[in-house]
Amino acid sequence: MELKSNFGTPKGSIDSERSIIDKMQSELKGVFFRVIQLMLREEEQSIPLTCIGILLQYMQITYIIFNRQIWKVWQNEIITKRLNKIFGYVLLTPYFEMVSFSGFAAMMYVCLGLVLFALMLIFLLSYSINKSKSSFTWPIIFLRFLINLFLQVLYMPIIDLLLSMLSCETNQNGVLVHQLFDVECWSNIHIVHAIVAIFGTVLFFVLCTLFSLLYYESRYLPHEASSKLTGRANAIFLTYELVMVICYTFMNGKNYEYLMILIMMIGSFTIFWKIHVEAPFNNVYVQKSWSMLVAMNMWGATLLCFSKFLEGVLFFGTIYAWLVGLPLMMIGILKSEKMHYDLLLLNLNKVQDPDQVLNLTNHLLKLLFKSQQQQNYSLLLDGFLEIHKATCTRDDCYLKQKKQINLRQQKPLFKEGTVTERDVDLLMVIGQIYFHQIKKFPNELNLRIRYSFFLLDNMKQRQQALNELIQAETLCPSLDNEFTIFRYKQIIEYEMNAVQNENFGNLDVASELAFQNYMRSFQNKIERATLMHMDFWSQLQEDSPDLGKMNDIGAKINLAIIQVEELWNKMQKMTSNLPKAMRLYAKFIIEVLQDKDYGEELLERSRLLQNQNNKMKNKQTISLISSDDIGYEPQPTLLVSTAQEKFAQITNLNLACCNLFGYNKSEMINRKINIFMPNLYSKFHDAHIDNFLNSNDSKNISKERLVYIKMKSNYILPCYIYLKVIQSIDDNVQLAAQFRIPKSFKPSCYLILDSEDVIDSISSSCIPLLNIDSKQISHKKTSISDILPNYMQQKQLFLSKLGGPIVFNSATQSFVNNSQQASQELDDQDKREDSIQFQCFTSEVTNENQDQVVGYVVKLEQQGLDMSMNLEVNNIQQKVLGNSMQFKYNPSKALYFGEYVADTNSQRVDQTILWDQNDQSSMISSVQGGAEVLKSQVKTEKSDEQNVQQQIKINYGEGIKTLRLFENRVQDIDDKEEMISEEDDQQGKSVFQRQSDMENDQDGQQQDFNNVFRSRKNLSILVNSQITPPVMTKLSWTANILILALVALSFADFFVCQAQYDEIFNTILLVEDTNLRNAELSAILTSVQNLQMLNSNIWQFNTSADIKNFEQSEKSKLNKSITQVSILNKRLMLSDIFISDELNELQSDDVVKMNFGDNEYQQFDIMEATQQVVSKALNIRDKELNKIHYEDSDVEFIIFNLLNDLVFQLRNSSNLYAKGLTNKTTEKKETFLVIIGISAGALGLGLLLLTIITLSVNKTQEEILFMFLDIPDKTVKYLYNKSENFISNLQVGEEEEVLSELEELEKEELEELNRTLKSKRKKKKFKNTNKDQRNYIFAFFLIVLILEAYFIFNYFMSDTLLTNLAQLVPEINATCRAESFFRFVDNAERSLYINRNMTILNEDSYTTVKTNIDRLYALDSSIHQEHSLNVDITNPIYSDAFKQMFMLQPCTILSQEMKEMTETECQTFADGAMYQGMAVGVARYFENIRYIMTIYDQFWNNSKANFTTIARGFTKFKNITMDSDNERNYILNLNNFNQSVESRVIQESYNRGTFRYLIQQMQKAIQDDIDSAQTQRLALFIVFEVLLFIIYFILWLPLVLKMTRDIWRTRSMIMMIPLKVIQRIRSIKQFIKDFLHAKEADS
Repeated sequence: MELKSNFGTPKGSIDSERSIIDKMQSELKGVFFRVIQLMLREEEQSIPLTCIGILLQYMQITYIIFNRQIWKVWQNEIITKRLNKIFGYVLLTPYFEMVSFSGFAAMMYVCLGLVLFALMLIFLLSYSINKSKSSFTWPIIFLRFLINLFLQVLYMPIIDLLLSMLSCETNQNGVLVHQLFDVECWSNIHIVHAIVAIFGTVLFFVLCTLFSLLYYESRYLPHEASSKLTGRANAIFLTYELVMVICYTFMNGKNYEYLMILIMMIGSFTIFWKIHVEAPFNNVYVQKSWSMLVAMNMWGATLLCFSKFLEGVLFFGTIYAWLVGLPLMMIGILKSEKMHYDLLLLNLNKVQDPDQVLNLTNHLLKLLFKSQQQQNYSLLLDGFLEIHKATCTRDDCYLKQKKQINLRQQKPLFKEGTVTERDVDLLMVIGQIYFHQIKKFPNELNLRIRYSFFLLDNMKQRQQALNELIQAETLCPSLDNEFTIFRYKQIIEYEMNAVQNENFGNLDVASELAFQNYMRSFQNKIERATLMHMDFWSQLQEDSPDLGKMNDIGAKINLAIIQVEELWNKMQKMTSNLPKAMRLYAKFIIEVLQDKDYGEELLERSRLLQNQNNKMKNKQTISLISSDDIGYEPQPTLLVSTAQEKFAQITNLNLACCNLFGYNKSEMINRKINIFMPNLYSKFHDAHIDNFLNSNDSKNISKERLVYIKMKSNYILPCYIYLKVIQSIDDNVQLAAQFRIPKSFKPSCYLILDSEDVIDSISSSCIPLLNIDSKQISHKKTSISDILPNYMQQKQLFLSKLGGPIVFNSATQSFVNNSQQASQELDDQDKREDSIQFQCFTSEVTNENQDQVVGYVVKLEQQGLDMSMNLEVNNIQQKVLGNSMQFKYNPSKALYFGEYVADTNSQRVDQTILWDQNDQSSMISSVQGGAEVLKSQVKTEKSDEQNVQQQIKINYGEGIKTLRLFENRVQDIDDKEEMISEEDDQQGKSVFQRQSDMENDQDGQQQDFNNVFRSRKNLSILVNSQITPPVMTKLSWTANILILALVALSFADFFVCQAQYDEIFNTILLVEDTNLRNAELSAILTSVQNLQMLNSNIWQFNTSADIKNFEQSEKSKLNKSITQVSILNKRLMLSDIFISDELNELQSDDVVKMNFGDNEYQQFDIMEATQQVVSKALNIRDKELNKIHYEDSDVEFIIFNLLNDLVFQLRNSSNLYAKGLTNKTTEKKETFLVIIGISAGALGLGLLLLTIITLSVNKTQEEILFMFLDIPDKTVKYLYNKSENFISNLQVGEEEEVLSELEELEKEELEELNRTLKSKRKKKKFKNTNKDQRNYIFAFFLIVLILEAYFIFNYFMSDTLLTNLAQLVPEINATCRAESFFRFVDNAERSLYINRNMTILNEDSYTTVKTNIDRLYALDSSIHQEHSLNVDITNPIYSDAFKQMFMLQPCTILSQEMKEMTETECQTFADGAMYQGMAVGVARYFENIRYIMTIYDQFWNNSKANFTTIARGFTKFKNITMDSDNERNYILNLNNFNQSVESRVIQESYNRGTFRYLIQQMQKAIQDDIDSAQTQRLALFIVFEVLLFIIYFILWLPLVLKMTRDIWRTRSMIMMIPLKVIQRIRSIKQFIKDFLHAKEADS
């Protein structure tokens, strides 16, 4: 054998490097291929459900031509809008249009969750297949359900739902908003939803397309719904749906209608061609359904095009034409039948397109299937065969050669079932078409795959089908073809394994070629593995062995050995007759793998096979090659010819067959086989053989069945027959028949009846049992009723599987049933002695050619053995030898032996049978007399038993060991020649301590430990046991707990953060509400004061109409303020946000002191006090003007309390809300800090545990590798030399010579091994360059950093937001308080003018007013100062609003948004001060108030003051009091100064509008900041969860599997060491002992 090593070459080497992308691609392919193959196993899709799914898909695809962008093209809005709604019901989006955007988004995430769940199931199933080679049932069922749901029902609804998230349009204001919801697109949370929708669409489309390409049955199985030629048509259909959904989602407006219609027409035609014209579906109902779908879709798209261009121009009512055309299209599709006459007339000699060949062969197979149902298709096939016969120009054309030679010799054995001659011709022609066209188009992949299916399904040539798939695999197949090849290679190999014993070691031509290829590959892989062993032992011989390199080489060795074993198993499945390969493998196992026991066993088997081959000359064991070898057959065998001149004649037989039939060989040779069978069978046996030859019905070939032969004595005998087809030298077919006599454990007899129940034949056992013989039935027609009178009455019972009981009365020659016999037994004991009980079985004999019953076979099986046997033996004794003769029956020889004994020594029946252990047959065949025969037989059997007992010697010393104390250790004395002095820690122990330790061990464990080292096989079973190591279990549990903790923490962090943000924002709203309540209460006071002053005639009105209008205006303002206060008060009361205990006390305790007049006070909480104000204000609103004066209790209550104690508590309430907001921003930081601390602790602890366990895994591997260092150097060199010698002999082809010299050198090698083991050992230094554990730890550390970075980033993002909000709190509070404080100052000033004696804020009114005026400046400067400090953190929404209101002109906003005045009024008011910005306007407001107070000081206590001089023309004097009190009149006239009027307008409109607008914009700005933060957190949360999914399912689970296999592989490296060496190395023995104990503890 000449073989050069290719080890180390890039191509074909085990360690060939591939790029990471290629590895990932290959791994992903493997995942999906394995899972889809598992899903397709034993799956049967329901055809009705599939058709229902197609109907739903039609409704979905019809929605495209009536979608929301194009339905108006039909120009019939009433019908098309209704159709849009109807077909929209099969989608998901319409159900959520009327709900809310959040519900819509939630449904989107639910759909994506289903997709991710399907992916999780895929990875879990793939992982379980890799890990345990098994799978669970429910994940497969659930995954099948999900995938079928996606492909048949939910594909377009989910795609539409995802893309609808991106459906946006520009509104009138130029803002991009969602088409279905009032949500601004690509801002805040919509950004995250949109990005997720894009990735989800891509992922879902790829997943569905992948399964549509792969998830189907590619063979022609017309009864299965999933059977089709290709899945590409479905993939194109899914792509068309995606493109159309994208079109009507993004193509908005009439400008895109033409483009959309063009795309629709192109897509509709494409799917119509791919699905209807090419017809990929094999099931007729599924194909019809799909054809109707695409045809009606094409019809709809065409009429849509007509409607666009011609509706209203040439004709009207296109929509009605569409509706009318639908049923016509359905009827046309149902009635249409594609005959493809062009394919049947195809000239194969001139064909240039391989697709034509594929279409022709597929069509022929369909016609072949349909021809079994309708005769018309048979005519088409007959016509094709005639045309092919006429056009075929090849010399080897099957149809032309058919008449030239005997047809019976050329017909192969097709699949089971009746195959007509025409079908055989067609299949042979199809096979030739495939064969010759593949030669013509050798690179056509689909042609080879279809040919392999044809060989597998129709020709049953599995090996040749496998070869075609292997050839196709080299042609760079596409993804779907690659999966088909992958799947069917495994299916064919499985089927070949299931029928591996059918050919009994012989191979056909295709299998022989494949075997030779396997043999060459087998040699290459053995050489590669041997070179790796040499590399390993060479590495171990170094002074400082590198454990890392040893581990890597060990991994390659393990993979190489696995490849060798897999290839060896494949070769064994192909044939069991492989002595040369077995000899090579045995030498490899002995010399390289050091498994002497198994290797020698294989060598012995190879010797036996070789000897058998030499003797039998390649003759089959059971079937024959030629008639000359029939003499070698031990069983009765004969050959029957099928040639015309010797049809059904016996051409040869062996002596065993002659003995069976009772003839001489010359009496049977050249005679028809019909003579030697019962008459009933011989009549139609010729027709049976001819039918077999014509139909190639192989159901009775290569399997045993029961028949009946007719012996020379004219009696029948049941036999098992085994048939085999033999090809003779003259190219004729011969049938080899081999017979085997069945065993029967009860005496039985057989009768064959014709159709009229007349006995045709009987077995010889009918003589002793029924007292009839063949002469009786041959001389006279004997019916079964003559012998069995009641047989016909119970015939149906006897025809059943269990048969029925019946009793025979020999005295009367009649039969009675069992119940009658029981009654007779009670009446007559003598009559009972003449009766025999049988169990009767009847079977029909059918002529298969005519399908009619021609007779019956009756089997009578004797029951009641003890009784009936005694009766029978007694009868025989009376008739033959008298009463003193006793009989014994020997089942092994089927003979009775007689012996004269005394009558008193009568034995029981069970004692009169000489049972043999291997054969307990009790069938009665004959009776022979003679006591001497019996005695001689008994003596012989006894002597044989004694010899057997002498051969079985009991080893009483088994399990007893002799121990010897040597070097302070107790060792087996058998090991005395191999004792080795070792320096270890055990030397310090005394022998007594060691003995005590040994006695403490359990006997069972010690026995198991001893059994392990008795043979290498036991040791291999233990070492290679694939139980999950405890360290890997700990690692998996640690990772699982860590992942669950991270998932829980991430969910807690996300949802807690969302809740905290919402709570803070709601708190801000509470701050705004409480200040707005204060402002509205001040507005109530303003309205009451205005009404009071109107009643007091302070205002200067010219007419009563002006007075009436002013009164109604003030009461309207009062009513609005009352309503607003009630609403705000209700909001504050119903809020469930906890602010502080002080606020709760203020809102629940009576802390507000309210004045009810006449120094009467009552205590209320702030809510009640506010309600009291509202109640009094309602009273004032309903009062007449003349009753609104200070003396009125309601007016006094409002004015006094809204200027004193209630104001204190209202301001206190707003301060507490602001303080609570500040506290919440601080407290929430602590919450996020706790979360980051927990996550850091969990990740740190997890990293620590993962690091420790990973180091433990590495330590486990290192301990195993370290044991190799205990092997002596000379032993390592010896093992290296063994491998080197083997590879040298292998390369020069001397394995046979080495085999012959093995026995001579075995003794020398054993001595050399013992010498190396006795050599002195020295401890070696070692190094370990294995970086796997470091890489793992680094990867763990990097992943932990990435995961912790998520929590850290979230913390800093939240901290930044909360810090900014805390910094904004003073500005928020000041801006919210400004309106109420400005109005309070104005109200206090006017109260001062009316009644200086009334206190304000419980102090002197004048002092309070002066102080509050100063505070106005402080508040205004505080607002500007805080805004300047916060300019860097303020949202642009508020910054722009603040700048617009204070620095630029606010008139546009105040007039358009706040509706306070017209823009022109704003521009001209106060000499244009407001138009310059509210900074100027507020300053003017302050100056007006200060100026009026200056005038007030001049009038106070100065009745002689000159009003005209002081007023300076800003107002006219009015005698308000109607008296001479000038001082009071002057002060009251201050309210009519121009400055006072201007201040009131500024306060009522400009200040109020400005600050309320700023509050609104501040609210929007803060909401925008929080929404942005929530959007970022949502995006990060989704990315984090996806990252966890990838880390766990794609990275971690394969890593765990790899690490587990690495441990198994490293442990299996122990088997590289010879067993004798293992027995001498203490560290290895201790490791194995510990591992054994751990395994027992685990089990």
